[in-house]
Amino acid sequence: MKVGAIIAEYNPFHNGHKYQIEKFRREQDIDYVIVIMSGDFTQRGEPAWMPKHLRAKAALMGGADLVLELPVYYAAGSAAVFAEGAVAHLNALNCVDALCFGCETFSSESQHLEWLKKTAHILMAEPEDYKAELARGLKQGYSYPVSRALALQTFIPMPELLMQPNNILALEYVSALEKSHSAIQPIPVQREGEDYHSPNSDCFFASASAVRRAIQCKNDIDSQEGLPDTSREIIRTGFHRELPVFPEDFSALFAAAFLRSAPDLSRYMDMTEEIANRMISCFKNYQSLPDFLMEVKNKAYTYSRLSRCAAHILLELDKETFARAQEDNYACYGRVLGFRKAAAPLLGYLKKNTSIPLLSKMADYQHILSGNGLRLLEADIRAADYYRTVLQMKYGQPRKNEFTQNIIIL
Repeated sequence: MKVGAIIAEYNPFHNGHKYQIEKFRREQDIDYVIVIMSGDFTQRGEPAWMPKHLRAKAALMGGADLVLELPVYYAAGSAAVFAEGAVAHLNALNCVDALCFGCETFSSESQHLEWLKKTAHILMAEPEDYKAELARGLKQGYSYPVSRALALQTFIPMPELLMQPNNILALEYVSALEKSHSAIQPIPVQREGEDYHSPNSDCFFASASAVRRAIQCKNDIDSQEGLPDTSREIIRTGFHRELPVFPEDFSALFAAAFLRSAPDLSRYMDMTEEIANRMISCFKNYQSLPDFLMEVKNKAYTYSRLSRCAAHILLELDKETFARAQEDNYACYGRVLGFRKAAAPLLGYLKKNTSIPLLSKMADYQHILSGNGLRLLEADIRAADYYRTVLQMKYGQPRKNEFTQNIIIL
C-alpha cells in the first residue's frame, strides 16, 4: 500500500486542487491520499470562507480518501509553524510515503525540488553572511519575508521566487521534512493556471481568492469555471445559509477579546512588544477588524502577520501552550473530519501504525487525551464555537457544534 499526503486549506476546493490530487495519484502510483486540512481558521489568520465540514466533503468528493484536521495552533500559525505542525502529524501516522505540494517552479519539478532543498539547508545552517544580510534588511524596516529573500541573493538563483505564497510553504514543507529526518518523500507539482493572487476567475484554473472574490461580488456560483461540479453544488447548497464567512464578521468578537486581553497581549503567539503597542495605539479608532489591521500595518509587518496576531488574540492561542506542544513534537492526536468508505483498508492500516490516537467521536476526547493534546483540542473546540456563533448570528440558521456534527462519510 502506497500512501500519499497533501497539506491544504481548500478555501474553497477548486480545479487546481483536483488536478493536484489526480496527478499525484497517477504519477506516484498512490493508492490512498490523506489530506491534513486547516479547520475554521486559515494560515493567514482569517476565518475560513466556508465551514470545515463542507470543505472536507468537497475534498473527499474531489479525490481525497481521508481528511484530518490540523490543530488551530498550527493552522493559524506562521508558514513554518503551519508546515512543521502538519508534517509532524504525517510523521506520527507512520504510514505516509510521499507529501505533494504545489509551487511556482522556474524549471522542472525535480530541479525545483533541489532548489528548495538547497535553500532549506542554507536557512537551517544560517551562514554568517546570510545572518548579516538578514539583520540588515530587518534593520532597514523590511518585513521578514522580504529581508530573507534579499539575504539569499548570493546563495541561490532567483530568490524572489520565495515571495510566491506556494513557494513559501513549499520551502517550509521541505525544511520540516529535513529537520524531522522524515522518510516522507517531497513531491512538488507545478501550479497550473492563474497566479495565486490573480483576480481572474474566468478560467479553468482560477485561484481560490479569485473564486471567493467573484462569488462575493456577483453572487454568481454557476458561472465559476474554476470549480469542479461537486464543489459548486456544495457551495450553492450552503450559500447564504452557512457561507461565505469574512474577517469583518468577527469584528465585534475581536474587539471584545482585544479589550479583555490588552493588558497582556505579549502572551499570545506571534506578538511582539512593538506590534502590541501599535495595536493598542490604533485601537482607539477601531471600527472593523480589516480596517484596524490595515491601520496597524507598516513596512515591517505584513497584513498576514498582523491577521495571525489578531486570530491568536481572539482564540487565546498563547506562546506557552505552543511551546509545550512544540517540545512534545507537535502531534498529539489525529482529528478525523471525513473519509471515503472505499478507504477502509487505509483506516485499518493507520490504526496499526499510527503513534497518535485518531479521534472520530468528540464525546470520547477527554478519556483519550491529556496534557498538551487536551489543550490543543480544547483550542480547536473554542475556535469552532466562535465560528459557529458568527455563522448563526449572520445567517440566522442553527448549526451543530463539535459534539453533534457527524464526520463526513462518502
